[in-house]
Amino acid sequence: MSEHTQRAEARADTAIRPFRAEIPQADLDDLAARLAATRWAGELPPDPDEPPGFTPPGWAYGVPLEYLRRLVGYWRDGFDWRLAVEARLNAYPQFTTAIDGQNVHFLHVRSAEPGAFR
Repeated sequence: MSEHTQRAEARADTAIRPFRAEIPQADLDDLAARLAATRWAGELPPDPDEPPGFTPPGWAYGVPLEYLRRLVGYWRDGFDWRLAVEARLNAYPQFTTAIDGQNVHFLHVRSAEPGAFR
């Protein structure tokens, strides 16, 4: 089957399919392992031309190292993907379909407002 035929069939397949967010545990474990293995660069040294009391580098040179370490620690040990994201997403009816050959994920939630656009 030619690539052109495959693309045409993909565009023609517009069936709406139910969807649930279900990230494999192995993927979450891999992310935690990669975060744990982060190689940290050191902070930049103070600029000798700055006045006394100036505390570089701080945010002026990017994300401070200690802030970034705490953020990565939270993502590795404190963030619960299943509770924070998957459960919230899966509380709503979700679907996928193809539009112009691209897979599109969407939620279908009706408004509680009686006069809302339907």
